[in-house]
Amino acid sequence: MRRLSAAVLGAALTLCSTQSSAHPHVFIDGALSLIFDDEGRLAALRVGWSYDEFYSLVMIEDNGLDADGDGAPEPEKLDEFAGKDVDWAAGFPGDVTVLQGGAALELESPLRHRAYFENGRYVTTHIRPLKEPILPGEGIEARLYDPTFFVAYDMPVLPTVEGREECIVTRNAADTDKAYEEYGEKLASVDMGEDPFAEVDLGDIGILFADTFEVTCAAPS
Repeated sequence: MRRLSAAVLGAALTLCSTQSSAHPHVFIDGALSLIFDDEGRLAALRVGWSYDEFYSLVMIEDNGLDADGDGAPEPEKLDEFAGKDVDWAAGFPGDVTVLQGGAALELESPLRHRAYFENGRYVTTHIRPLKEPILPGEGIEARLYDPTFFVAYDMPVLPTVEGREECIVTRNAADTDKAYEEYGEKLASVDMGEDPFAEVDLGDIGILFADTFEVTCAAPS
């Protein structure tokens, strides 16, 4: 799993020892902001992850972010660890997709990592520039999800728009009842053998649970 360090992954799996490894073990409240440049083109995404309290605690302890043991990581430790919660160097894609006309757009490597500790949760933000900024003529779609469904994302609020005022964001919510039904059918068809933590390849199963956000922008007057 490219997202998790071995120690943290082991702790998460130990907590979830009665579940298949195909089930989500990390839960993230996500946030997105679409950043437009001075020419009205979509140029970047601002991505936010707020990890669940258990995983936040494990990550803080595993990486020595709370040196004085007062229950809150030190700001300088957070600054030093920002961007290291995932293994970007190994090719982690970032669990964010932006599409135009149904085609996924290429994103650059993440920039401007920031880390915070809020309400018992480890929170990170970063910027993903588009390789080529685009005008929103054909409509834009964005999703934040893990294809393997090891990480379950929720999007409590709609993505925001920076740099343009005439854009509207709408949510096409996933049918979670149908998603879990299909997920269960796929999981039941897999031979798990004797290892409850055996890696299970269900393809892009996470997309079944992913909300899609449509962004439409009126032509500038």
